Amino acid sequence: MAEPLEKLREEWLDLVKKASIEKAEEMYWKSIFPLVEDNFIKISKSKEQYEWLVLPCGLESSYYILLINAIKPKNVYFIGTKEFKENFLNFIVEKTGLKPSQYIIDTVSYEGLEIADVYQKIRSHLSSFIDKKVLMDLTRGKRIMSVGAGIVGAFFGFDLVYIDEEWLDDIKRGMPGTERLVMVKNPFDVFGDLELKEARDFFNHNNHGAALSLYKRIHQKIDDPRNVEIEELLAESYLHWNSFNFKAALIKLESARDKLGQYRMKVNPHLIANIQALQILISQNDTESKNSEQFNLHVIIDLYSNALRKAEVGLFEDSISRLYRVLELISQYRLAAYGIVTSSPEIKKYELAYKALVKEIYGFEKELPAEIGLKDGYILLFLLQDYLIEGYSVGDLKKMFGVIRARDMSIIAHGLQLAGEKVFSNINQLAKTFIKQLCDKTGKDFGNMLHQHTFVKL
Repeated sequence: MAEPLEKLREEWLDLVKKASIEKAEEMYWKSIFPLVEDNFIKISKSKEQYEWLVLPCGLESSYYILLINAIKPKNVYFIGTKEFKENFLNFIVEKTGLKPSQYIIDTVSYEGLEIADVYQKIRSHLSSFIDKKVLMDLTRGKRIMSVGAGIVGAFFGFDLVYIDEEWLDDIKRGMPGTERLVMVKNPFDVFGDLELKEARDFFNHNNHGAALSLYKRIHQKIDDPRNVEIEELLAESYLHWNSFNFKAALIKLESARDKLGQYRMKVNPHLIANIQALQILISQNDTESKNSEQFNLHVIIDLYSNALRKAEVGLFEDSISRLYRVLELISQYRLAAYGIVTSSPEIKKYELAYKALVKEIYGFEKELPAEIGLKDGYILLFLLQDYLIEGYSVGDLKKMFGVIRARDMSIIAHGLQLAGEKVFSNINQLAKTFIKQLCDKTGKDFGNMLHQHTFVKL
């Protein structure tokens, strides 16, 4: 190709220098461009299959034809002026064989154009680009368009590309046949910035598994992995903690603390509070600890905090099931103070009072339970006049059971409907009130204890 192209280029250059622009253009498209395109496609075929090619366009067409025919994207998004749309788009579509369903175009005005305008145009199509393989071209277009496109493309993790060529200053044009495709490394990707932001978003929304996966990838590519190493340990710890694997959670959290000391970095007091809570929770194998008020209260608050994390990300059904268990644990904890074990209760002496109260609440009698469930637990606490429901009337007890019944009618229990945020809010208020009473009675600060079981945010 070199000899015929070189000769043709000399003729073309001569025409351009003589200002015979129309003849030069005719010659370029008829004789030179087919050779240029053939060579460009041979050396520039992409191994990637792109769903979208994004083209910020100037007032010409050759570069876009080369890119489309070499990349062969499934779809193309053009952004250019009204003049580009009217005078160049149809020619590009014709030369590339794009179907109407394969491309879209947005127009902008160069007058007063800002990066934000380019960003807004591209961002309006993000629903089409999200989770797709996207290539952003930076070759041509007004400088503000190229800069805006580059920023948007880098930020959203698109692959970046431009066509390089030998530039002829005297005629302000590129030399035909010297075009080559250049893939640009995304700086956010090279340094892990985008993935780090995404990992922290996952972390702060309690998706510690997804965060951990990203941290492991980022760890391999950044120059200074110290912060990532510590955040990775936190994510792994909280992943274990959310699954109630307290021992594994403590090991990872203590490793994070030790790494902070090793790197002479400040240790967040919240991290120390977490460690203290876990140390109490893993003492469950110790019979003495297991029977202590402190241990039992931490178990209740830990499950309560777990429920709040579920609600925080909209998992209200999961949260409600945990709050239900919190209410059960509270009743079990208080009944134990009277020597009543809920799995095999010895409560014959309460039979008459129990049957009378049950009839008043439900309108019918029932026998003493072989095992004590949530509602029966609070019925017994009512009969015992426990401080937890001191001052409660039968009406108050009914109202409380009404709140719990909403859970019983949901899909997480025996029903067919979702409980939702309102049911969560009501049961949460009930559980929170009882936990605060437990804390007050035992001289503990509810806020401080909840803080110990609340995960650090980044």
